[in-house]
Amino acid sequence: MPVELTQLTPPKELTPADKNTIFQHFNRRLAAYRNNAELYADAECHLSPLPEEKKGQIKDEYTKGLNDWANGLLEQAWIACGEPEEKSGVKCPKLDIYSDTSTVGLPKLPPQEELIRVINTILFLHVTTSKQYSARTRCFLSSFGTLNEEAIVAALKNPESAIEQAQKQAQETTEAHASRGRTLRYIGMGAGAVLGGVLVGVTGGLAAPLVGGAASAVLGLLGVGGTAAGLLASGLAGSAAVCGALFGVYGAQSTASMIHRHTREVRDLDIVPVGTHPDEETLALRLCVSGWLSSEEEITAPWTIFGGDDTFALRWEVKALRDLSNALVTLVGTNAMKFVGAQVVQRTVLAPILAALAPTAWLKVGQIIDNPWSNAKALAVKTGAVLGELLAKRVFGNRPLTLTGYSLGSLVIFEALKYLTTLPPSQTSHLIQDVFLFGTPADTNPSTWASFRRLVCGRIVNGYSNGDYVLGILSRASTGNWKVAGLEPVDAIGVESELVGEVIGHTKWRGLIGKALKDCGAPGVLDEQIELQLKTIAQPMEQEMNINDEEAKEIIEKGM
Repeated sequence: MPVELTQLTPPKELTPADKNTIFQHFNRRLAAYRNNAELYADAECHLSPLPEEKKGQIKDEYTKGLNDWANGLLEQAWIACGEPEEKSGVKCPKLDIYSDTSTVGLPKLPPQEELIRVINTILFLHVTTSKQYSARTRCFLSSFGTLNEEAIVAALKNPESAIEQAQKQAQETTEAHASRGRTLRYIGMGAGAVLGGVLVGVTGGLAAPLVGGAASAVLGLLGVGGTAAGLLASGLAGSAAVCGALFGVYGAQSTASMIHRHTREVRDLDIVPVGTHPDEETLALRLCVSGWLSSEEEITAPWTIFGGDDTFALRWEVKALRDLSNALVTLVGTNAMKFVGAQVVQRTVLAPILAALAPTAWLKVGQIIDNPWSNAKALAVKTGAVLGELLAKRVFGNRPLTLTGYSLGSLVIFEALKYLTTLPPSQTSHLIQDVFLFGTPADTNPSTWASFRRLVCGRIVNGYSNGDYVLGILSRASTGNWKVAGLEPVDAIGVESELVGEVIGHTKWRGLIGKALKDCGAPGVLDEQIELQLKTIAQPMEQEMNINDEEAKEIIEKGM
């Protein structure tokens, strides 16, 4: 894509008053975000069974890191906004729990297209100075509008091209001014340009110091000066190091060796691309995990609904998941399951139905599902711990990560999050952006979910169906536990529970996952791919499993 450096610099048209207005809004909204994040840590501390001293250590470390992040981002906003009031001796303010969070009474923000360019500048400064893209930063900055992350990637990977494109635009502006009597002009602009004694051209990459010098000259022509110009130029000059830190091993080479070093407990584990193209990494990514496999294509097939961010899928224990798929198909076809399904269709509450099942019915269920389900579930727990370790080691680099899964795939993610919460907050606080879990065979313990809420910077969505009789029976038969996240809401502050009523029977998650994600507002889903998933997977499955009222009555009358 064309490298638009102008999209990463504040508009020249903004007045100092405009920039100060942007900073004041930014300051107060950041204070509100910071306070809300601290509330999640407070909730975890209140619910955690850990010793008081340990809880205090976690809370203190988390709060310190949160304050450091918030004040660092505010400093970058101060710079991007032209360091308002710096000349009068006023320094960038510091945020704390008592900072003003209300924007009532502040002047109106400039137009969106001007505002978002300032926000993009702040993001570029954040990425290049810290050599990471904090998930917390992405969550907060996205509240101002759609970020131009593509321009940042393009500028970091092609700094010379970014400078050349910007100088051409600056030349056009300069010539327009010159025609009205301005004296500033360029000499010999074309394939290359002389800016401050530095030759900039499309042929031959510039050394880092030369990139920085050329960038400073061009930024000056774009109206960017002071500290902002120096940091932006330094960011372009050091872009190679920034890219290496951001994109990690998945941006450059095969990851098989790293995966294999972490597979002592799991025999079959890999990460495969879904919507990723070589040399076209995005600033953020998502990792998706399927819950069972009718074929190996199902590792990635459910997740082609996504566009935008790099998308990967976790390949894990394929044989066990294929055995589970076969067992689920067999289970759904038994008379006992047809009986329960018919009762659910008649809008009967699920728990009493399961409690009333005859022992012979439970025996049939156990014979069919015990080994495949128990085996796959145990492997999901182990896989989750390994995944957590890989994520902690920044296998994807230092960029925001969204985790999405259904059924045992959600359990893998659940266990990965549990592992990450055991690590010091300084190692994990900026890693996970959003989490979307559907039909999760895990408990609803508020203390566990509260620890997840502290860890995750954006949203945690628990998609459940109170009519998922298959998950109900599996949970009842294997653990005796009715409090399962895939069957009911999770009672924890900051966790969103979304009812997906169309899922009557666990296997329907496969065809409805795209629609469920869209309905709960997950970003990046493609409408045409969701429609295709519904047409090719969900609708045929619905026709095969559908029971109308008359058929339901007949099955119930016959019993099991």
